Amino acid sequence: MRKPSSKAFWNAAASENAAWYIATKFSSETDEFFASGAREVDHFLRQGGVAIASTDRLLEIGSGVGRMTRRFAQLAGRVTASDVSGEMLARARTNLAGVDNVDLLELSGDGDLPLPDGSVDAVFSYITMQHVPTAAAQERYFAEAIRVTRPGGWVYMQFRRPGLRLRVLDWVGHITHLAKGRKTLNRAWRGARVSERSLSRVGASAARLEFRSNGRHMWALARVEQP
Repeated sequence: MRKPSSKAFWNAAASENAAWYIATKFSSETDEFFASGAREVDHFLRQGGVAIASTDRLLEIGSGVGRMTRRFAQLAGRVTASDVSGEMLARARTNLAGVDNVDLLELSGDGDLPLPDGSVDAVFSYITMQHVPTAAAQERYFAEAIRVTRPGGWVYMQFRRPGLRLRVLDWVGHITHLAKGRKTLNRAWRGARVSERSLSRVGASAARLEFRSNGRHMWALARVEQP
């Protein structure tokens, strides 16, 4: 059976309306679009009880056109902004012109992170895993994020919470978006769900894990330990 792919979907989304597919209350890449990303970076770092030092190297999984990347670049020494969509990254390159501490990295979408072991200080991901089509790929992203983070560093990633009621709410949203002409029934948008148990299984041997629920979201925090 052919594995579902996100790359074609997100390349098309970038061409159609990148801002909306990244944050649905926006229809263009305005100053407020990027300001909202900066506010969310600060909020989620406080929420997770984690910080970024000026010497840190940060990996952002699902950077899109750079909505949150600008703020990360202000905080970190260097940022690797990664995304499955080359088109999103091309727009990010334009949006981040003049920002000299960001590297762009296109991902395959299968959960692999083509970086060496222990090569970053922190990994962050928001509203990205919920669009990854398979639970196996999401679990691999989490395991890979821990692998590429140095001992003493952290990984903070958001996933969709499991549960029938939450699935129903999501489908209401999918159908509402579809009625407005968006291609939200594609698996690259709908994504899959993972549980705390499955994430614990792939990450507990190398990190201390904490899970926090917030509405439809589940945040996984991994503090990477010495091998």
